[in-house]
Amino acid sequence: MNLTVEYKDTAGTISNQTHNLTRIAFAKHLAIAGQGFAPRPQKLIRTLSMFFHYKDYVQRQAFNNNRFSEPPIQLSDPTEKGQFSNLAGKAIADYLSKRIDQSIFTVNYEAAMRLRNMPLNVGRPDLLAYKQNSMFAIEAKGYSGGHGNMTNHKAQSQTGGIPVNFSVACVSYNLYNNVQCKYHDPYNDNIPYDNELLKKLTRQYYSGLAEFLNEKYFNYREIEIQGEKFYEVELFSDKFAFRHFWHFEILEFYRPRLILPIAIRDYAEDGITNEIKPFIFDTNKEQEKNLYIDNDRIGLQIK
Repeated sequence: MNLTVEYKDTAGTISNQTHNLTRIAFAKHLAIAGQGFAPRPQKLIRTLSMFFHYKDYVQRQAFNNNRFSEPPIQLSDPTEKGQFSNLAGKAIADYLSKRIDQSIFTVNYEAAMRLRNMPLNVGRPDLLAYKQNSMFAIEAKGYSGGHGNMTNHKAQSQTGGIPVNFSVACVSYNLYNNVQCKYHDPYNDNIPYDNELLKKLTRQYYSGLAEFLNEKYFNYREIEIQGEKFYEVELFSDKFAFRHFWHFEILEFYRPRLILPIAIRDYAEDGITNEIKPFIFDTNKEQEKNLYIDNDRIGLQIK
């Protein structure tokens, strides 16, 4: 899917960009974007169930034609469609924050508020993002129709109470015809970088993922991608307790792998700071077309 993006920078200058979003990249961002707590092996079944549930919205032919698909009319459910639109908007916003602003880590804004013992009965944006030299908030929207009022979306991106350097309103719209995006970047005053909150949030994130390096349940090995070492975790093997359900025959055909950074145990213990550079994945390599690794060094692969 080619995402056509109207980008508005802090000076108010508007430019047009195009970013390619693969289905496997969308799967990663849909599964993790906005997740309030660390992804763990115990959540794997629920995550997979979400993909099965929304499979009618991500059919390959429609996706390759820059749109999301819809269920057959007899299975149509406006509430479900609205829920998927919201999730898709959040996943695309997460993806674009990595491509446009080179963020290394994003998290559900509410999770950060909980860590800071802030009251939750206030308005807030969807995501909190960290790049090397700044922090920013993201208000994410996904619509089947038009983009709505961008002024209101930008105002929502600036609520919440956690000091950030800037905030972004990212709206994906026309989802089921020809996906368009607006990525608008209003400016806030500079504030000190909060490495302590980043450490706490990433300790939770990577410690949950590090549980996949348990030889009792998962097979894994070291690999090298673009000059950097990773772990490749086989998600479904003879060790996996739920592998005998009927739909796991499909998963065994695709043989999905989880990609983890080689330093994940250190990240799980200490978290990361803004000294860690994002991993910039080269999507143009033919041999890696069934592979996606995010800036946070977490990826997916199918064989």
